[in-house]
Amino acid sequence: MTETPFPPHPLLEQIGQYIRPARRVAIVTHERPDADALGSSLGLAHALRRLGKEATVFLFDSIPFGLDFLPGLDTVVADLPGPETDLVVAVDAGEPAQIGSRLYDAILRLGVPLIVVDHHESNTGYGNLSVVFPQMASTAEVVLMLVRTLGVPIDRTIATCLLAGIVFDTRAFATPDTGPETLRAAALLMETGGSLYEVMMAYRGQHPLKALRLWGEALTRMQVRDGVAWTSISREMYRATGTTMEDTEGLANFILDAADVRISLVFRERPEGGMIRVSARARPGFNLVPLARSFPTGGGHKMAVGFEVDPPLEEAVRTTLARLEELRRSGQLDDR
Repeated sequence: MTETPFPPHPLLEQIGQYIRPARRVAIVTHERPDADALGSSLGLAHALRRLGKEATVFLFDSIPFGLDFLPGLDTVVADLPGPETDLVVAVDAGEPAQIGSRLYDAILRLGVPLIVVDHHESNTGYGNLSVVFPQMASTAEVVLMLVRTLGVPIDRTIATCLLAGIVFDTRAFATPDTGPETLRAAALLMETGGSLYEVMMAYRGQHPLKALRLWGEALTRMQVRDGVAWTSISREMYRATGTTMEDTEGLANFILDAADVRISLVFRERPEGGMIRVSARARPGFNLVPLARSFPTGGGHKMAVGFEVDPPLEEAVRTTLARLEELRRSGQLDDR
């Protein structure tokens, strides 16, 4: 078998200069992790272990439904990195706030180098070295390039984790930023043991029945105006359907699939209260990053962002829609 070549990159070589002398590496990602965050983190951890490192993924959040097929989930630790850690790698997290203050503060107290590996164009460039490839459709592709730069042979375990990141983040190769490099990366991961069938079955079955009941309630509340569709999910809706915020993942994408919707927004109350979480999606021709950046902890891709708005829920909807209209009229959301 001949592996598809990926050209070396000097920034990845710089990461290698941090990784090679390290003995104990802590890997962190963003809160409410998706398949790209988890798959990329686990894939990197597996690769570093093959180099003889002690690599651990630290995560306080629960594992999303449908991702239990990822190899190495049993090694994820719900704790803080210890003082023996000599390197931290943040994966798929665009800014420190996305890691969570509890974990990020602990990282700062360690006083060790922090390396950032990401593909979000909204990444704030934090850490000692921030390597961001916004042209990549997933962080898993960046990690794949890094693993190859480190000279680690890719096995089925690594391949499965990274292939999951690619498939889920591209919506099964359906996003506009899915390019030839994405398909070459997926082909390489399949050649080295990753099962596209297994990953696709997980992608298609990622929502339990109770989540669909919640979606049904949310869709009945959906409103549409000038190509913008939005809905909101209250704490009462979680209680009535036995669901959590995790069960809302994917709803904004689902709404965007409607032929006459150009931008979709889902507003979610947190069961414990606090800021309103907003997921926004758009079709090609729009760039939602300016909208996300106008709110706290906002970030993402041009056509997929998340941010938080002050409660209450109804006011958060009004505030966001007004901001969206303002930016849209001024042309700041245009991406043509």
